[in-house]
Amino acid sequence: MKIGIDIRSTLKKNRAGIGRYTINLVNALAGVDRENEYLLYSRKKLVDFKRHLPRLPGENFSHSVDYFKKGPKKVMGDMDVFYTSAYDLRKPGNARFIISVHDVIHRAYPLGHDEKTIKEIDEKFKRVLGEADLLVASSYNTRSDLKRFYGVNEERVKVVYPGVDSLLTSRRGGLNLPYDDDQHRDLYILFVGTLEPRKNVDGLIRAFTWLKKESGLPHKLYIVGMKGWLYEPIFKAREESEFKKDIVFKGTLPEEALRKLYEGASVFVYPSFYEGFGLPIVEAFSCGVSVVTSKTSSCGEVGRGAALLIDPGDYKDMGLAILRLINDKALRDEKIKKGLERAREFNWEKTAREFLTIFSE
Repeated sequence: MKIGIDIRSTLKKNRAGIGRYTINLVNALAGVDRENEYLLYSRKKLVDFKRHLPRLPGENFSHSVDYFKKGPKKVMGDMDVFYTSAYDLRKPGNARFIISVHDVIHRAYPLGHDEKTIKEIDEKFKRVLGEADLLVASSYNTRSDLKRFYGVNEERVKVVYPGVDSLLTSRRGGLNLPYDDDQHRDLYILFVGTLEPRKNVDGLIRAFTWLKKESGLPHKLYIVGMKGWLYEPIFKAREESEFKKDIVFKGTLPEEALRKLYEGASVFVYPSFYEGFGLPIVEAFSCGVSVVTSKTSSCGEVGRGAALLIDPGDYKDMGLAILRLINDKALRDEKIKKGLERAREFNWEKTAREFLTIFSE
């Protein structure tokens, strides 16, 4: 087979979620398939020194660079399959057109977008839905949302879970730092994610403030992630907290530093209102950290049985769940063990093999 893969999202210096997803998928496919031919589709200007093509992971992979925006069909020729996570490309000739849908945030949680943006995304989305031969959803929740908002027949949608980056897997067998040694290390609660309304970081700050006030907890709150949109209420919530000195914004971090933060956290909290998947939950599981997350959307799906699930709109519920994991060692150890088991279900080799089956079918 000749398989085309859209890798435009990987050319950015700081790869966002889809860029990381795509490069991990490509590398994993190289590990399980040395027979099919892969053409990696990208776009850049002839004189562009800021956007770099990723290295080719195998001899059966080659780059197809579209310097003049001609489109995949004209640049790559005939293919058996073309795969993308974007909504701006047309079906390339007679190739089977497969599209990953990571979320339907613009419809399920429209508060993060203005009406014009929602309309533009919706128009592109409806067009590709009509042209796609198959959709690949990152969770069963996303598959349900496709049916709920667009009436997509579930038979047109395959659910394939993403893997977790190997750099964000604990180097110490997934065991969290011992709690009987708390006096020798920093104590902190951790959040990782983009700073935007959907992630509910201001709700976490309220929960943290209430928790400190009610229990006298010595912990700090570490918030890791880049600024998204409408992030001002998050910083306002911190300024209004009487424990603002204990609320620390870490910005974005390289994988090694992020892994160490995961490993050292007392509890990882991910109180998002809506997620297409919720990869930081799995990253925390794989690093041996106990997790509190939302019962809503795919957070509840991913955290099933391994995390304490809370109502993201109830900051006291969130605070009590955090306190339970900190104070109850037996419960914490149980959740860490189940989290490690759950994390093993999300690996890129498995993801790549599932994609290869889809391509072959």
